[in-house]
Amino acid sequence: MDFVRIFEPGHQGLGTCSEKESIDHHLELIMTTAPGEHKFDPEYGCKIWDLDFEKVVSKSRWENLYIKYITEAINKYEPRVTDVEPKVFLSDARIENRFSNSVSIRNKIDVHIDLTIVSTKVRCCYYYTLYLGPLSSD
Repeated sequence: MDFVRIFEPGHQGLGTCSEKESIDHHLELIMTTAPGEHKFDPEYGCKIWDLDFEKVVSKSRWENLYIKYITEAINKYEPRVTDVEPKVFLSDARIENRFSNSVSIRNKIDVHIDLTIVSTKVRCCYYYTLYLGPLSSD
């Protein structure tokens, strides 16, 4: 941060983002935070972390549970949205590590979240890509 610039005469303050961008950042934070990780609210986050190393026996059961956890977390922690309808698409991804010259196959989850922003009643869709074992984002 450029603190000197903040206190210059005529400075208009810190940069801001739109409500849609703020919601986007918060949704990603919710999904990438495991319950128990937030010091002031141990329940904050998304239970998808519980599925991180679980062997996927039934793809549809696993996807439905993932959708349930995302929906619960967003409904609980993001009051600026409503009508939350996530979709998840599980696939294999080939990950190449150039440093160790190795290749691994990981589960890739494409998350599409349709929702309505309460203040504007505008329907939006957010996209995220996550990888399992261990959970990480792209």
